[in-house]
Amino acid sequence: MSTTARRTSVAGGIGNFIEWFDYGIYGFLAVTISTVFFPASDPTAALLATFGVFALPVITRPLGGVVFARFGDRIGRKRTLAIVLIMMSLSTAALGAIPGYATIGVAAPVLLIVARIVQGFSAGGEYAGGAALIAESVPARRRGLMVSLMPSSTGFGLLAGSLFSFVLTRTLTAQELASWGWRVGFLVALPLGVVGLYIRLKLEETEAFRELENREQVARSPVRETLRTQPANVLKVAAITLGQTVCYYVMLVYTPTFLETEHGYSSAASLLTTSIAIAAYAITIPVAGAVSDRIGRKPLLFGASIAVLVLVIPAFLIIPGSAVGIVALLQFAVGGLALGCYSGPLVSTWVELFPTRVRYTGVSLGFNLSVIASVSSPFVLTWLISVTGNDLMPAWYVVVAMAVSLATLFFLPETAPGKTGRDLVRTTDAGSDQRDDERSPSTS
Repeated sequence: MSTTARRTSVAGGIGNFIEWFDYGIYGFLAVTISTVFFPASDPTAALLATFGVFALPVITRPLGGVVFARFGDRIGRKRTLAIVLIMMSLSTAALGAIPGYATIGVAAPVLLIVARIVQGFSAGGEYAGGAALIAESVPARRRGLMVSLMPSSTGFGLLAGSLFSFVLTRTLTAQELASWGWRVGFLVALPLGVVGLYIRLKLEETEAFRELENREQVARSPVRETLRTQPANVLKVAAITLGQTVCYYVMLVYTPTFLETEHGYSSAASLLTTSIAIAAYAITIPVAGAVSDRIGRKPLLFGASIAVLVLVIPAFLIIPGSAVGIVALLQFAVGGLALGCYSGPLVSTWVELFPTRVRYTGVSLGFNLSVIASVSSPFVLTWLISVTGNDLMPAWYVVVAMAVSLATLFFLPETAPGKTGRDLVRTTDAGSDQRDDERSPSTS
């Protein structure tokens, strides 16, 4: 693999890593953060408010996705992703500097909300842009493996956040953690952002986009063109992603809080079992991506979605009262292996559904539609369990979402080059038909 391809993969994934490092710390230290930013008179209300703020990107992320996708398909992937990274790093670091409720009163949650809104807006342009950047810079025959580094960076970011949180909870007292310990992880985003920005600015724009510019065929109104020419593919991306994002938030973000607040597991034990599952998830993804380059995307997507549906309800039935080792094994099976196998070929499937001129926009619209339904999962589940008293709510939530994805897969074409029984023929940006697996990496 060329140095350029490796550098592009790192550049595409680093912003995603920062985003999910922040999400991990916020989700895993939600109980502590709730005591810092909200009145302590009602712990359940404070936790709900914390998860409500966590879900705020559901409002601004789609808007950011539309805005940055428009830039990405008009001015290029490189410059757009640099802007996204600057906004994301600054807003994340700012979150760690906000004084608590005891110091500035109601201004504390207000500033927290502002920081989360900016984070959500910037994150809306990160995932699709990184996926497009990598897909257009690597050989088609290795696209599944290389593009899978995007969801894998999500897992590694979340893993870093969970391990960081685990270390904090083991080394600091509850008072130290609430006083200053939780802030450290958010402040780390600033130096990480500087490194990521340097890497992105050293990149060349993808050849695929440069060719569009040279032919003066860059989309003038990418959002309008995508909605006019690619509405079915946008909806397919949203539907096949719904099960993945909901299962991700439930099994790998919400579960530590669920174990701690609903079943009395210690914070350290909850973070440890989840960290094991996240590690398995992050490692499984590139393996599944590489396999999809050989056998196609759909076999893995079908098999993994069925595995999640079969395993998730028994897992939540067994968890209550089980030893920590059993809980870790169940999270490993569902959130690590099954979800990792589904996520591996997922993002390459997205990018292969769209032509270059609207790829950033098409992926962004579809992905962010699914996020609207999934990022609020911790808040919704905390509320549902408090109202119904039913500990199986998280499992049923995953089942419904993954069933939607599984049903959509029946209408999805196989997108992997050369794995359709015939060559997948698509219309290039120049307007002529060309076989996907005969095209150079830059014009994928």
